[in-house]
Amino acid sequence: MVAPSKLFGYPMSHVHCGNIIHSQPNQSCTQALLWNMYRNHVSSAKYYLPTLVLMPLILNRRRLTKRRLWSTAKNYLETMFFASTTNALTFYLICICRRLNGRFVYLCTPFLSNYLAAYINWWAPPKVLQFFITGITHAAMEAVLRQMNAGLVRSRPAQTLLFMLSSLMVLQQQQKHIYSGFWFIKPNPMTLDYSKWSLLRRLKQASLELCKYFGIGFTIDLFSSLMRLNLKKLRLKTTSFIVTYMGLYKIVQVLFARKLEMKQLNLLAAFVSGASYGLFSHVPLSYMCFAVVIAIQALYQELCKVDVSHNKQLAALLSMPWAKLLIPPTSAYLTDCMFYKQHVLSSLAKSFMDDTCDNKWR
Repeated sequence: MVAPSKLFGYPMSHVHCGNIIHSQPNQSCTQALLWNMYRNHVSSAKYYLPTLVLMPLILNRRRLTKRRLWSTAKNYLETMFFASTTNALTFYLICICRRLNGRFVYLCTPFLSNYLAAYINWWAPPKVLQFFITGITHAAMEAVLRQMNAGLVRSRPAQTLLFMLSSLMVLQQQQKHIYSGFWFIKPNPMTLDYSKWSLLRRLKQASLELCKYFGIGFTIDLFSSLMRLNLKKLRLKTTSFIVTYMGLYKIVQVLFARKLEMKQLNLLAAFVSGASYGLFSHVPLSYMCFAVVIAIQALYQELCKVDVSHNKQLAALLSMPWAKLLIPPTSAYLTDCMFYKQHVLSSLAKSFMDDTCDNKWR
């Protein structure tokens, strides 16, 4: 693809899009759309296979049923379709805008084109919407922070504090059975007589739970190395983080079980364990942004349980389809950054956009 800085100056701005953004020579814009739909489905299938199929099946191998298998396959296919279609429509709309204006226009290349294309996600199932909105909002948050050169980007202690507060909120909602989505850890609930257990029994129970999370982390790291086709570069980054996270949580529970009430103990453990973010230099800023997004979602789910029959403003606020409204502008912003300001994007955001789009950004 031509460098974006040269795309809007004469004569490049008036060159036919087939010579710049189409994947194959001598393609019409419609042929390019169909080709992109095909190639995007192939690349998206490869990209989402470990995350949406292999990992869930391995982690839930003892609870596999036909219903779970079908649900996993359906979610995989639906996610692949909506991601691929959004990408293909984005490039098609860039072509249409070029034809209507007789040249490439900055606003339409690619911001407005992706903004309009992303509205197809209004027809996406709730699970796909949740996956997309969680992924792109935390990526957009990180990009905004980097673009503004905010002090938070350079302050590890401030990032750690935000992660600890997010950990407190999310784990609290987990214990209340309000939030059931993804989080780095999901501690088993304590029994009512936990404070009466001997120290040895509490340590044994904590060790068993740590072994479980070591297995989960090692599986994720192994998959990551396999996808890079290089087992020699196996690094236990995820393993070290989630084992330390769970380890701090269990240490607080073991040490203060007889000094605090159960609710206070869980809150303290949830907050202190979040300090694991600051113990590893390899834990990226993306983790903090992701944690903040999940914490907001967890608090929103609790807010949805409030009786709003006597509060019309709050009822109207909660009835709005926030995921559907936020996806188009957020996606358009990230696509615009990918086109013009890749340095503000995380490596995860860049790989997500490039690998699901048949590497058209390279």
